[in-house]
Amino acid sequence: MPIRNGTQYLERLRLHPKDLWIEGEKVEDVTHHMAFSGCADSIASLYEMQHDADFSSKMTFISESSNKPEGLSFITPTTKDHLIQRGNMMLSWARFSGGVLARTPDYMNVILMACSAASDFFGKEDRALGQNIKNYFRYVMENDLTLTHTLVNVRKTKKYPSYAKGDDLGLHLTRERDDGIIVKGARILATLAPLSDEILVFPSSVVPTDKDASKYALAFGISCDTPGLKFLCREALSVGRSTFDHPLSSKFDEGDAIVIFDDVFVPWEKVFIFNNVDISNSAFSNTRAGPHINQQIVTKNMAKSEFVLGLAVLMTEALSTNETPYIQALASELITTYEISKACLEASISNAKMNKWGVMEPDSTPLSAAKSAFTSAYPRLIEILQLIGSSSLIAVPSDADFDSDIGGLLEEYLSTDTLDAKQRTKLFRMGWDISVSSFGGRQVLYERFFSGDPHRTAALNFASYDKELVKNRALDIINRG
Repeated sequence: MPIRNGTQYLERLRLHPKDLWIEGEKVEDVTHHMAFSGCADSIASLYEMQHDADFSSKMTFISESSNKPEGLSFITPTTKDHLIQRGNMMLSWARFSGGVLARTPDYMNVILMACSAASDFFGKEDRALGQNIKNYFRYVMENDLTLTHTLVNVRKTKKYPSYAKGDDLGLHLTRERDDGIIVKGARILATLAPLSDEILVFPSSVVPTDKDASKYALAFGISCDTPGLKFLCREALSVGRSTFDHPLSSKFDEGDAIVIFDDVFVPWEKVFIFNNVDISNSAFSNTRAGPHINQQIVTKNMAKSEFVLGLAVLMTEALSTNETPYIQALASELITTYEISKACLEASISNAKMNKWGVMEPDSTPLSAAKSAFTSAYPRLIEILQLIGSSSLIAVPSDADFDSDIGGLLEEYLSTDTLDAKQRTKLFRMGWDISVSSFGGRQVLYERFFSGDPHRTAALNFASYDKELVKNRALDIINRG
C-alpha cells in the first residue's frame, strides 16, 4: 500500500494492540486512552500532511520498487537535491510540533534506508541477513509504518557491563531454532513505543558489545504486538488536561517505555545480525546511518530553537521588554543557537558526497558539531525563556477560570497593551509548558542525553574528528619563524 493517511495509522494501532502498561493498567486501545490519544492524533496529522494539497508534493516521492508515492523520509538519496527535498519534508514535520516531537517516523525511516543500502555489510558472512534488512526496509516503506527502537540494555549496576557474570538482564539470545531465535531480557528507552507499529532492535552505538558476549550481538525488527513483548511506560505528563492548559503535553507527549522481551520469538527473516560481535560493534559506522540520522536530529533542533525564539519574542512584546538591553542580550543567545543549527544543516548538504553504498551522504562533521552543541544549548534556551517570562510563567490561570465568576476580573487585570487576558494567558501557558511543566522538564533531560552520555559522546566526537589538517596549519605557523 502507498502512503498512509491518519485514519489508517490510527486504525492499525487499534487492530494490533500491544502488551502495554502504564501506572499498573494494561492499555487496550492507545488511540482512546487518555495518556496516549492526544499524541496519537498528532502523529496521525503528520500522515495526513502526505495527502494535504498544500504539503503532499513536498512530502512524497515515486518509489522505483513499488511505482507508488512513498514518504520522502524513505528515499535513498543519490543527489544533493534529494537531501534538500528530504530535509524540507523533515522540517515540515518538525515545525508541526515546534520540534518537541523528536521521534517522528522519519527518524527511524532514514536509519532503515541507510541499513538497506548497506545490506552487503549485514550479509558479509551470511547473505540471507543482508537480504533480510532489504526486505524489512521495503516492508516498512511500502506499508508506511511507524517504528520505535531500543539500544540500551538494562543492568543491575553501571559498574559492570550488562552481561557480567550473574547479570543476564539485558536482551540476549537464549535459544536458536530452525525457524528463528528466542530472546530474553530488557532494554531502555523506547521513545514513541506506545504509538509505534514495529520495534527495531539494534546493538548499542555507545557501549560496544564485549568480545565474550556474542549472545548480545543481535539486531532484528518485529511487530510491537509480538507475543512476549511487553512495554512499561512512564506516567503521562498531562492526562485529561485541556489543550489550552497544557498546549504541548496534551498533544505531543510521545511516551517512553522500558521494553521487556519475555522469551520472544523472532523469525529468521526478521534477523539482521546474529551472534556477530564485529558486525554489531561497527554497524552504525559501516552503514553510514549516522549522517542521515543527524540530518533529522539537527532539523528537529532547528525547529525547536526556532519555536523557543518565537515564543521569547512574543513574550517580550507582550511584556514590553523587547527594548530592554538585558532582555535583548538574552534573546540574542536564542538567535545564535537557531542560526548555528540552520548553517550546519546547509553546510552538511553543500559538502555532501556519495558514499561507498551509492548513497548521497550529508557531511557528518557540521551535523555532529550542531548536535553536540545542542545538548548544552537547549537547557540554556529554556533557562533564558524562564528569565524572560519570570513570574508571568507562573501567573497563568486555567481555561476554567475564564468561564467562572472571576473571569471578568481576569480580563481586567491580566490584559496587556497588545493582548487581552485570554490571549496573554494562552501565550504564557505555552511558555510554561515548554519551560516549567513536567513535560518541559522531560524535554530538557531528553535533549541532554539524546545521544547518550554527553561527555562520552563529546569524547568520541573528538577522537573521530580528522585533526590532521588543523594540526598541519598550526605547525606551519609554529615553524614559520
